[in-house]
Amino acid sequence: MVLLGLILVLLAAGAGVLLFAGTARLTDTVDIEILGGTLSLPPLTLLVTGMVVITVFWLGWALLRAGLRRGKRKRVEAKEAAAAAEARRVADEQRMKEQMAARDRELADERRRREEETAALRQQPPAPAPAEHRDIPADSRQDSPTIAPSGSTPPPPPPSGHRPSPPSGH
Repeated sequence: MVLLGLILVLLAAGAGVLLFAGTARLTDTVDIEILGGTLSLPPLTLLVTGMVVITVFWLGWALLRAGLRRGKRKRVEAKEAAAAAEARRVADEQRMKEQMAARDRELADERRRREEETAALRQQPPAPAPAEHRDIPADSRQDSPTIAPSGSTPPPPPPSGHRPSPPSGH
């Protein structure tokens, strides 16, 4: 294509040079009627004017084609970008659904484990109370002195207004 274009450009330039050289010796004017008036031009001026008009036409044609190609390329790129964005959106949506499903499965597994643990605890017999507290009433357990291990702080005194009853010596 490039070679064919180059050949056509060279042929057109050669024909232009021949026409220019051929009309340079002509002295008769050419009368052209334009918009109700008559324009008299020498043949060389008419030839150059024709070349300029054709050059402007082809320049306009080339710009038109370039603009159309650029517009088409931009539309294709925009369509591809929209398709890629849609694909990303669908992939993100799918990933989020999978994450939610995994979280739901984890929650269901956790719920099942807790239910199994609760059921296992319900099936076990209740543990007996410790031997040291079995015979002592609940009120006296709170009032009994507690021996603090060495190096620790003693327990706080009982609230004011509550005194333990003295042991009866009967």
